[in-house]
Amino acid sequence: MNMKLNTEKCHLIVSGHRYEEQWVKIGEDKIWEEKSVKLLGVAIDNELKFDSHVKDICLIANRKLSALLRLNSYLSFEKKRILYKAFVESQFKYCSLSWRFHSRFSLN
Repeated sequence: MNMKLNTEKCHLIVSGHRYEEQWVKIGEDKIWEEKSVKLLGVAIDNELKFDSHVKDICLIANRKLSALLRLNSYLSFEKKRILYKAFVESQFKYCSLSWRFHSRFSLN
């Protein structure tokens, strides 16, 4: 039994300097090169810098910290610590190698 490839779910990323877009042909379908894709929640770009991934994580963490700050007067320190570890710290621990390879841009 042969499995059919779903080309709508396929992505092509080519790293390096080039002057034209690349593509591959699978059967009758063409898959064009993309600048970045999201794979298992990690944004991977064609320069392998992970800048958009790190920026997204920081923005999401900022929103969650703001929500936690609004609950500050209603929760004990221990409850805030549990929420912080569950919702903020866990974001930074997932795919932590992306921090090593981003270009250390300013978030401003």
